[in-house]
Amino acid sequence: MKKTLKRFGASLTAAALLLALAACSPAEQTQTPSPDGDDGKLDFPKQDVTIIVPYAAGGNTDLFARAMSTKMSELMGVNVIIQNVEGGGGATGTAQAVTGKADGYTLALPANSAYVLNSQVNDVGYTVESTTPICIISEASFAFAVAADSPYMTLQDLLDADASEPGGITYCTPGANSAGHLMISAVGKENNLENWNHSPKASAPGAIAELIGGHIDAYCSNLSVFKSPLENGDIRLLAVTGDERDEKYPDVPTFKELGYDYPVSVYFCLVGPGQMDPAVVEYLSDIVRQTLEDSGVQDAFSKLDQPISFVGAEDFATRVTEDYELYHNLMKDMGVIS
Repeated sequence: MKKTLKRFGASLTAAALLLALAACSPAEQTQTPSPDGDDGKLDFPKQDVTIIVPYAAGGNTDLFARAMSTKMSELMGVNVIIQNVEGGGGATGTAQAVTGKADGYTLALPANSAYVLNSQVNDVGYTVESTTPICIISEASFAFAVAADSPYMTLQDLLDADASEPGGITYCTPGANSAGHLMISAVGKENNLENWNHSPKASAPGAIAELIGGHIDAYCSNLSVFKSPLENGDIRLLAVTGDERDEKYPDVPTFKELGYDYPVSVYFCLVGPGQMDPAVVEYLSDIVRQTLEDSGVQDAFSKLDQPISFVGAEDFATRVTEDYELYHNLMKDMGVIS
């Protein structure tokens, strides 16, 4: 495997996907006239909106979704209800939302692993082409961490330990074939670690508890989930993704510095069933934009160490195409798919 993985250029697959997604995501403008509205205004929403968070209650995704829901309810004039539906690395709850009626009243808030990657590997009931991308809410780097009392002070220490005792190291990620799993697997493959043990775990609090308790050796996940255990001195970061070191953790090297240049990140997005009314898509995208501009919501994200990274519907459709191709080729290189 090459040490540097660049974003792949457009291909026939990407072009076809872009056309399909673009049809769901027109240029942004709120209050676009809808055929359902007699007065020429958007006839939405007329009832409460449910956002399915496909992860455990109490995790970062759940907490920032609930912080957003209050402001969204205020802006929309209806209740925005957060519902947790766990399972399948985020695919179970996502499928429940995106295979329903395309009226905009039931949506999902998955990470890109569940939305873009999982559906390429498993039959989860949806593909990116069968859904409607609405917007990206937050994007964060990945981090690879060990317990504070771990004997492994560097990433190389961890790799050397597994090389000297094949299968002796177990690391955890949010799910099999998640972006974090693919990256750490690729790092192991570059170092000929054929028995680099992976233990998927969807719950970040549960994985961190296992890490601190010594049940696993390392954990790769969204950087923001490590905020509290870092502040408490319970864990230590070995590396983060990104072109530059994170300003909050200037002593932690990037994977790129260490010779592993994988342009992966974790982002959380709002998606719905395919064939949603484009006017509703743009309305929802703009509601999220306004919500993320609210000082109270921004404060809630800051306390979670969760970055705000809004991307509207049209640009998100383009991003999905690029990421589909990026991870499709990475998974082919890793032998996950043929």
